[in-house]
Amino acid sequence: MAQLLYIKPEIQPTLGISIFTVPKPFLGMIGIIQHNAITSWTLLKPKPEIILFGDEIGTASIAEELGVNHVPDIECNSYGTPLLDSVFAQVQEQATYDIITYINADIILLKDFTQAIEQVCQHLDTFLITGRRWNLDLSNPIEFQSPNWEDILCQQVNQTGCLGAHDAKDYFIFPKYLFRSIPKFAVGRGYWDTWMVTTAAMRGYPIVDASEVVMAVHQNHSYGDLIGGKNEAHMGKEAQRNKILGNVQAQGTIADSTWQLKPWHDQDSPRVSVIIIVQDLRICPLNPPNLDLPNLGDFEIIPPRIGGLGGRNQLNRVSPVVNSTSALVNRALESVVAQNYSDYEIIVVDRAVNQGVGSREQGTGNREQGTGSRQGSPLTPLNKGGTGSRNLNKGGTGSRNLSKGGIVIKEGYLAGWDGGCVRVAWPTANRKWGALCDRGLEMAQGEFVTFLDSDSVLLPDALEKQVAAFDRESSTLDLLLSGWQLVEGDKITEVTPWQDLPDLEDLHIWKLEKLWQPLRQSNIMFRRSRLDLVGGFNTELNQEAAMVEIVLNLVFLRGSRALWLPEATCSYFGQSNTIPEQSSPVAEDMKEVIDSIFKQPAVKGWMQKLKARAYRFE
Repeated sequence: MAQLLYIKPEIQPTLGISIFTVPKPFLGMIGIIQHNAITSWTLLKPKPEIILFGDEIGTASIAEELGVNHVPDIECNSYGTPLLDSVFAQVQEQATYDIITYINADIILLKDFTQAIEQVCQHLDTFLITGRRWNLDLSNPIEFQSPNWEDILCQQVNQTGCLGAHDAKDYFIFPKYLFRSIPKFAVGRGYWDTWMVTTAAMRGYPIVDASEVVMAVHQNHSYGDLIGGKNEAHMGKEAQRNKILGNVQAQGTIADSTWQLKPWHDQDSPRVSVIIIVQDLRICPLNPPNLDLPNLGDFEIIPPRIGGLGGRNQLNRVSPVVNSTSALVNRALESVVAQNYSDYEIIVVDRAVNQGVGSREQGTGNREQGTGSRQGSPLTPLNKGGTGSRNLNKGGTGSRNLSKGGIVIKEGYLAGWDGGCVRVAWPTANRKWGALCDRGLEMAQGEFVTFLDSDSVLLPDALEKQVAAFDRESSTLDLLLSGWQLVEGDKITEVTPWQDLPDLEDLHIWKLEKLWQPLRQSNIMFRRSRLDLVGGFNTELNQEAAMVEIVLNLVFLRGSRALWLPEATCSYFGQSNTIPEQSSPVAEDMKEVIDSIFKQPAVKGWMQKLKARAYRFE
């Protein structure tokens, strides 16, 4: 598990750094892309030293135009590809600053880059910093003279950007002389970046994952300058030569990081938000004995537990069960309270609560204010603090007013002295399942979110195992799927959906039919920021379709990484394990999911060509 290091709010970087790269010829589209990237580096504060290596067409003139250093003489292999050992050796001698950065010449950097370096240098003497990138289609020069060019770029990334793979590493930041020599790697070919990570791990250097705090924007481009294209660059002859030279055996991905940079957050915020979606919640208005709880009108909030830490105390019911739905809700709540893992909050969203409780809306925020919507309104820039009610990384929200030894209510929260919390979210006019999930998300403060059906329960070690799986992958895991138990009377059946769809990292639209079966509500945990990225759930679809759509949206369109936890984490009661795949209702749902996916602004041209293939189930 990576150690966590939080970025201080509004940190002012003062360290000087030296950035070096080996550009391609400044011709056509790649010329525009590289000019965008290098110009963005010159605007970092404090202004870094920038060194361009090589003598490709246009390099000298760009260096002169932007006022950066140029070192034309570097060694190349028989293919004419620059060799990195020559570049690294010269930068050790010529770099002015003690912190140096190799970066690919198509990566745009923002002010968060130097802020992250400053924070790491305050805590670690040796390190190798890297992180995931955001892929974005840009065809024109960026108007850097605009004072809000960074905000505009962040909005573009949030609307149409796609996360890079966890094994794609486009920048390395480290102290000078940390790598005094490296093999004769060909630049721009596969495996040398893997060598950097595996070598740092072997030598015991801290490997820092900056993905969550650094928005490194990769401008998408073709590989027209290379016969064989992208595959040749990553897996071709020169890449294989790199692999042999570096004796590369392990994967060496960002998931191997030993430290993880995180945005500043409210220390009272829970790690996990468990959102229970209820069909018909009815809680008596009677105040429970021996508890000083106000009457909340037609309904009351349920306190989670009274007692110490540890998570195994029984739920303290505030009122008698008045119908079967309440019994189901209590059972679901008790399954959360019984968890081995205690850093969670519980949010109950009921689609049947009366609308005459508008005052309870206060303190819960508005999703459109915080993160935009699925209709394409601009989203809050990632890791920029945000606006509206979801700004949790700037010192907290003031609503988790916890008090040892008692129970307090503030702005709709009810907390036990041990920090447990159950909140009831009053629904919006749209009572469909996706809208209810979004309502819960408005109130959620957890880094991770899981949605629990009121007629299902979590197994006692579910949250502990799910969070541990996320932590093992540093910041590279975005959603985690698991199996479940089907309980029918005394019969318990273990359901293992990963057998039918083993590779979630290769999840394409044409796998829609296979995806329909393993997706339930209660067997998935999400990184909340990824749900924010896509504006939440499609509120026009039914439950199964909405869950399928959100997973496809995240993985297929936005590059989120999904993995299996190959064991059960929840139990469903009295539900069939199969859905008739070719039944008319399901076929119609599939059409709606496909139509929704291909309306998203993040759809690329090559994806549009897959639409007909996606409809093959007809």
